[in-house]
Amino acid sequence: MPDLYDAVGHGMWAYSRAAFRVSLFDPAGFAPEPGTLVAVTHRRETDVPVICAPLYFAMGGRKNTTGRMHFAARDDMFLPGFFAGFPPDLPPLARRLLYRVGVARWLPRVNVFPIRSAQVARVGEVLAARGDRPLVELLPEKEAASFAERATASGLASPAGARDVLRGEYADLLWQPFTPDSRPGLDEFWSARAAQAAGDFRKLVEIVREGNVLIVFPEGRPSPDGEIGPIRPGIGALVRRGKPAAIRPLAVAYDPLVRGRTRVHLAHGPPAQLPSDDVEGALLAVMRQAMPLTCGQVVAALLEAGAEAEVPGLERELADAVEAAREEGRPVEPDLETPEGRRRRLAEALAVAPRRARELPFLAREYASARGR
Repeated sequence: MPDLYDAVGHGMWAYSRAAFRVSLFDPAGFAPEPGTLVAVTHRRETDVPVICAPLYFAMGGRKNTTGRMHFAARDDMFLPGFFAGFPPDLPPLARRLLYRVGVARWLPRVNVFPIRSAQVARVGEVLAARGDRPLVELLPEKEAASFAERATASGLASPAGARDVLRGEYADLLWQPFTPDSRPGLDEFWSARAAQAAGDFRKLVEIVREGNVLIVFPEGRPSPDGEIGPIRPGIGALVRRGKPAAIRPLAVAYDPLVRGRTRVHLAHGPPAQLPSDDVEGALLAVMRQAMPLTCGQVVAALLEAGAEAEVPGLERELADAVEAAREEGRPVEPDLETPEGRRRRLAEALAVAPRRARELPFLAREYASARGR
């Protein structure tokens, strides 16, 4: 369905440009070659619209109807109630209204395919598969009690069976992770889950072998603390089985220590050759090397280390960080290339930092992780 694909591409462009100031390193070379596996650093939930818009246009936009991107996506996007269960801190009314909104049937039409874990599901998946069973037989005592408490708070009858809680009032509880250790006696569910995960993997291998561009987030989820990595299991097998023509890292660096909209820097690393005996480790190394150096990273690291928030005293530190990044072959925020640019950006970051104090630890950890520390 090219029209839907194009509409999504333009919609993501509109959103990302309204929400952020996005800049690309080497815009002319941003389009990946056919058969490329693009490995993206996962920083925030907004990564997808931020990267998709420039990739869409770099690859020809509406004119390219045969070489469109494919995406490996989190499997819970394909579940009913995603928009109600996944976002944190939604008010109860919003959860009720959004619970029946789903996009699962549309996602394959825009080349988005799930990648399930054989060992992690959502509580709602377990309950939906066993709707005729009592809730207390499927969930640990504490989790079952949380549904009863929610029923009381929402003015609902205390739930007895699993299907009683498959509704919007419980959406966030249904979205909690569930593993084989959460409750024994569900071997049939986990056997079916493993078969689904294997099917997802085979589909992605097929996509790569057919010479398509496949976008993956090897970390599997946005970094909770700024660390780049670890790489989730299965990525190495995808590389070995799919045999992509090329592997390219795509690094996303958000810098909120700016006035106005957060800046986002996107950098494609060069095509990488990964050793078959340690694909995950080699891929992590090239993803870290592709991460752009931003003023926000350096300022956050210095402030978290106890440095005084004074421009003159930090200018030398910032200049040294830029020089080190150049030696490491890492991209550098363009404004940091000159003494005047560094001085201006440093003053701006220090002025904004007190208002963005909660983001400093993340930026500082990102800076250290990009250097493998």
